[in-house]
Amino acid sequence: MKKIVLSLAALVMSLGVFAQEKEIEAAFSAVESNNTSSAKTELAKVASQMNANTISPELKAKYYYAAGQVALKEGNSIEAAKMFGEMGKFENGTMYSVKNKSTKQTEYYATKADADAAVANGDYAKPKEEKLTPNLSLKVQESLRTKAEAVLKQANDAYQADNANLAGDKFLEASYLAKAIGGDGDLFKYNAALSYHKAENFQKAFDTYKELINEGYTGESSSWVGKDKASGQEVSFNTKAEADTQAKLGLVTGVKEVKSPSVEKELYMYALRTLVGQKKYDPIVEKISNKYGKDNEIQTLVGNVYHNSGQSDLFLEKLIENTKIDPNNATNYFNIGILYMDQNKNEEALAYFDKAIQVDPKFKNAYTNAAITIVKPEKEYIELINANLGNSAKEKQLYKENTEKRKALYTKAIPYLEKAFELDKTSFDSARLLRQAYQTAEMFDKEDAMRAIEKSLEKK
Repeated sequence: MKKIVLSLAALVMSLGVFAQEKEIEAAFSAVESNNTSSAKTELAKVASQMNANTISPELKAKYYYAAGQVALKEGNSIEAAKMFGEMGKFENGTMYSVKNKSTKQTEYYATKADADAAVANGDYAKPKEEKLTPNLSLKVQESLRTKAEAVLKQANDAYQADNANLAGDKFLEASYLAKAIGGDGDLFKYNAALSYHKAENFQKAFDTYKELINEGYTGESSSWVGKDKASGQEVSFNTKAEADTQAKLGLVTGVKEVKSPSVEKELYMYALRTLVGQKKYDPIVEKISNKYGKDNEIQTLVGNVYHNSGQSDLFLEKLIENTKIDPNNATNYFNIGILYMDQNKNEEALAYFDKAIQVDPKFKNAYTNAAITIVKPEKEYIELINANLGNSAKEKQLYKENTEKRKALYTKAIPYLEKAFELDKTSFDSARLLRQAYQTAEMFDKEDAMRAIEKSLEKK
């Protein structure tokens, strides 16, 4: 019984693969016959299945070729560039195929590690390395190269003209076109993200940054240069092998490697800043945070994302972590105090305001908020005072007790308020708060002196 079920499963899978092949071939033929409508219909039937690893690289290349041609005919050049870029993945480089002995199907993987993982977890034959052949890429390469050059010029022109949104679109299109012809378009994609960012198109900028992060882009690259013996001019080579060959032939001398630095940290910071700008959260924040766990700049931005997107618990957790990375950052202690104030955890809030003051004795707002935290319980005392205004012995006792408790709060808060005013003697608000504190604490001489200062500041 078990063997029958397995054979039926294999049959169902085989029929599925055959159907995909039939529809992709039909779409390809329709495009070649200039029948865009029919091609779209056939492509739509298999669009949701294109991630299946049982579809051969040749078939996937045909699918993306057809999709690219359809997009071109409909005037959607960026979508066309994306599709041709995907096509290039299945016609350049290497893939690994493994036979699933249970289903009798061949599966295809982009890396040997993925193929080996499949073999380790199932009933598979040994992986085979397959060199991909650029058939369809060659067919459109010249036209795509010409288009890529034109689009890149448009991108540069738009950027120079301060049309950053258009520049972003064109750089992005150029990146996909470059990939379609076997080149590296990630630098163009990075320029696209920077352009969108400049235009404050934060969502497009973030989406593009995120693509680059998930693709592992760092901006690092190497080229080789040497001096042409005949002209004395410096010439560049894409590979070391090419440079070494020219040197062996005696055509160039002094071959050396030139490296471009990594922009990975900047990329991650820009991605976080676009989220801050949108007041949005995205799970990639954790990936960035984990990678740069001890980097204060990154962790501060991560905290800002949490704060701006309303993730208060995560923001608090991140701020506490940041105090371990940068224990001399008074702002982190202050912000923790604010969050604890909002949660009515007054003891914790005061402790962190005091830490902020210890780190930065001139942090005026930390003194003010410490004072406000100290007097927060007065609301309860005022309610009891107002509820006991009668002449009975009990009412008089409760009135007196709660008045004294309120007075004690302000007496404790006054040193903080005095320091806040001392740091900024032009502040009307600081003078008013201190005068009110003196009044409640029944320090009437000081209250009178501060009232005069308060009035002088009010006129300004």
